[in-house]
Amino acid sequence: MHAPRTVRLAACLLLLAAAAVGCSDDSKPNPFDSDPIKIGFKSGRPGMSDLTGKGNYDGFEPHVAQKVVQGLLHRDFTSLPVTTANWKEALLDGKTNHNKVDLVIADISERDDLKHDFDMAGPYLQTPLGVLLKASDTREINKAEDLRPLAVCAQEKTTAYSTLEQNGGRPPVSAPDLNACIDRLNDGTAEAVLADYVVLQGIAINSGSGTEHTYRVARNARIGRPQYLMMMLPKGHQKACELLRKAIAEYLQDTDWTTTLKQDLGLDDFTNEEIRDTFQPVTNAVGEDCSA
Repeated sequence: MHAPRTVRLAACLLLLAAAAVGCSDDSKPNPFDSDPIKIGFKSGRPGMSDLTGKGNYDGFEPHVAQKVVQGLLHRDFTSLPVTTANWKEALLDGKTNHNKVDLVIADISERDDLKHDFDMAGPYLQTPLGVLLKASDTREINKAEDLRPLAVCAQEKTTAYSTLEQNGGRPPVSAPDLNACIDRLNDGTAEAVLADYVVLQGIAINSGSGTEHTYRVARNARIGRPQYLMMMLPKGHQKACELLRKAIAEYLQDTDWTTTLKQDLGLDDFTNEEIRDTFQPVTNAVGEDCSA
């Protein structure tokens, strides 16, 4: 027995309506683990990232987060503290500081040994190693060989530390973190500190009082190959990583990137061309650092 034409027509219309509902459902899984996105920042890095007395983070990296995450991806985010020692655990298990973050933007360089556990979006900044000196130290340092006679402090297990070991000069003065290196500089057990140029420049420009700074960064020293700073996610977040990568690439073409870096790090005597040549990276190719 055949169903009446009107019944068959009604059934078809119902099927079409159901299909239309299914097709018009634009809701997609959030590629990040939470909404708003939880972003981990370091503190104590003036110019790059520092926790203010008002409880918010200030500096170039929080500004990049605002431009990329809020401005281009149209996502809200909250800020949480991480450190050099604990950012991996904060991303992977949330036990650190009883937090679990979705994303870390905290002066972390691209390294092959991180690719097993993390997706890396970017880079959003590149930086050579720089040399921090006391402001009263007028010696000229332009290249790695100029560091050989000096007692130079570098944080253990960093590119700066291995660079000093391979430089053929005095053994590095070791310290567990950058603050300890600055203590060595202050007490005279080190004559210079080697670390990322942008981090040292932020520390120098914010030291002392007014225009009288306690430290300076050797203006023309570019030590070693550039370090590429990446936004870090747990492995398996390819969609989120790709969204960030594309947004970072777009933001790097905005003049705001250059203006903000120059302002936050006090690079007043650098031309815009110097800033772009020294600190502006090319965003990595698709899939290079985002898991498949």
